[in-house]
Amino acid sequence: MTKAMSPYVSCVKLEEMLADGWKITPPVYVRPRGWRPSKSKGQSAYHLVLERKSEVHLVSIPEGPEIRQFLADSELPIEYV
Repeated sequence: MTKAMSPYVSCVKLEEMLADGWKITPPVYVRPRGWRPSKSKGQSAYHLVLERKSEVHLVSIPEGPEIRQFLADSELPIEYV
């Protein structure tokens, strides 16, 4: 049986991507986790658009202390959708 991959990455993975040359394109988008907000139990996910050369990648990170601290340190604008 194949294990389903999570659509979310960790802050560690985000930092690895930034070290590999990816750049965050502001703003960071925040929305309820999951496809149905009524099922998200108040948790949010952060969505970051990363660019490197001609590549674009969307990274989603679940709410938690690491991503909140990362965003506070980076002073990126945040947009709630």
